[in-house]
Amino acid sequence: MDMATAGTSDPPAWLTEAEIGMWQAFRNGSVYDLRTGDGEVDDPHGQHPWGPERSVRARVVAWLLLHRPPGVGGRLSCLKLRGVQVTDVLDVAGGTVAPYVELKQCRFEQEVLIPKARFTTLRLVDCSVPRLAGDRVYTEGDFDLSRCRFQRGVRLTGAHIGGDLLFNQAVVFRDRRGNSIAADGLSVGQDLQAELMESHGQLSLRGATVGGSFSLRGCKLANPYGQRALDAPQMTVERTLYMTPASLADRLLPGQTPARGSRVQRLECQGGIRLDDGLFGDAVDLDGARCVLESDQEMSLRRVRTTELRFLGEAPERGTVTLSGAKVLNLIDRTTSWPGPGRLQIGGFSYESLVPLGSFPLSSRLEWLAAATPEYDPEPYEQLATVLRNGGQHADARRIHRAQQRRWRATLPWPQRAWHAVRAVPGIAVVLWAITVIALLAVAWRSTRAVLPDISHSAGLGPSDAPPVVVAIVSLITASGVLIGGILNGLAKFVRARGQNASNIVQVRGQADADLIRAQAEMRRAEADMLRARAGLPPGEPFEPDPGSAPGNGPLAPPALSGDDGAPSPP
Repeated sequence: MDMATAGTSDPPAWLTEAEIGMWQAFRNGSVYDLRTGDGEVDDPHGQHPWGPERSVRARVVAWLLLHRPPGVGGRLSCLKLRGVQVTDVLDVAGGTVAPYVELKQCRFEQEVLIPKARFTTLRLVDCSVPRLAGDRVYTEGDFDLSRCRFQRGVRLTGAHIGGDLLFNQAVVFRDRRGNSIAADGLSVGQDLQAELMESHGQLSLRGATVGGSFSLRGCKLANPYGQRALDAPQMTVERTLYMTPASLADRLLPGQTPARGSRVQRLECQGGIRLDDGLFGDAVDLDGARCVLESDQEMSLRRVRTTELRFLGEAPERGTVTLSGAKVLNLIDRTTSWPGPGRLQIGGFSYESLVPLGSFPLSSRLEWLAAATPEYDPEPYEQLATVLRNGGQHADARRIHRAQQRRWRATLPWPQRAWHAVRAVPGIAVVLWAITVIALLAVAWRSTRAVLPDISHSAGLGPSDAPPVVVAIVSLITASGVLIGGILNGLAKFVRARGQNASNIVQVRGQADADLIRAQAEMRRAEADMLRARAGLPPGEPFEPDPGSAPGNGPLAPPALSGDDGAPSPP
């Protein structure tokens, strides 16, 4: 292809009539529209053939994008096509595409290859594309693939999108590896929107990063060929993951509620979901979501971190829901959203507050715990009791604690189970003590009544004449007295020993204080002798403390310095 004529005002001679029109529209920055106005004929996804009058070669499109003929009359050149068929493989891999690119209702006969290419903004809207390969593609602005149909999948592994990535109402079929969209390591600067999208295969977003929200509102995810329909472990979403209904009439903004009376479509997922180790800044919203799982599939949110989990979808009939190790601040749920016994795992699941929607009595919450712990695990019970207690529901927290004790006793052998069941009765200790005392008093009273007639007929009564019960009671009382006396005697000795130790410590401290005061007095006498020696006076008499003085009787002071005549000595 001769590029010498690229900068001239006349189109190259080797272009077809349709390509000349595209070339002129590119330089003018205008839209090149080849649609006929017949909706059935213009449908890029239909079976109606498009002839040469609507076809351009892929290498001509690549030439315009990569070499960019200058605009006319100061206009900015750009590629805007409507109803155009691109033949052959469109390959701009590794190239830098400066012009703005927007193709609507176009048809590609073969795949589009854009790996490692750099775009400003790329829009392929309502186009039919056999396959799109864009590994590590880079866009400064948006990458719009709304309403497109991809027969053999989309690859965006390691891609970097500066603005929004849009798959709204797109239909994507699987590639040879079973993936509909393979976008592991994807980075999106703003929102990732895939509202009302149909995915026939595995949607793979492992390690993806989204700077805004990730919307799967109204999607249909189906992967009957593998384990998972959505595989997005270690994903980071700065705001919210929406897996909620979407309006079929108008496109909704993330978080917007459909107008009353409008038709809505909820998210339906046929296959497993994995969001393990994901970080979601605001919330994970599963309101109205419907998951159809096989027995060996699961909805896995292991170790997910988010501010709010809105678990408000439809409970799956089969499969497992796993929240092990997840940490959320607010758990919003309803009774009908949780699966049955043996299909819920919440070991290590941490939440700080519960916000149930609708009727969710404590009995149902206990059934929820029982379903989550087929084998006894104290952690979920303690977590729930702590949350209820922090919320001021102390009575419900005590009921949870009693239910935990019942579950624990059920794991014990029956003798221990019976013993712990008796011990768990409120006030049972007081009742047992009262029964014991009353029984002893009753036995003593009956024994005394049996002895009193003998006392009235006999002046003396020997020890051998007393009933055996009385002898046993007296022996028990005597032994108890001896035991109590021994305990009191030992306690008295202990107190005495402690007092003696305290007294010895006080004496030792007092002696140490006296020795210190005596040493200070000797130092002062030595200082006085030095002063007398300087004054030419003989040394004074050694200081002897009063034998009757004690450290507690007042401070010891050195004797006053005096001369031979008893007057104070000069310094």
